[in-house]
Amino acid sequence: MIRRLLERRRFMREHRWTHEHLSAYLDEDLDREGRGRVEEHVGLCPQCRRVLATLRRTLGALRELGAPRPPDLEDGIVKRLRDQG
Repeated sequence: MIRRLLERRRFMREHRWTHEHLSAYLDEDLDREGRGRVEEHVGLCPQCRRVLATLRRTLGALRELGAPRPPDLEDGIVKRLRDQG
């Protein structure tokens, strides 16, 4: 019983740590040990696996949006509308 409690406690500690470091993992900002730690936990935890998959989909969708518009785009549109009126 004590063993189970200790395992559960360790799992939850790893769960919190992994959740806090998923973004760094995707950005490849973790060292080899940190990456391994995330991968091990994600392999065991369906919740973290879902969060990681969602983050990956979100990043993919953001990349598909393309380059940001030039900051003066809106000003140019407003100017043209005023000139027409």
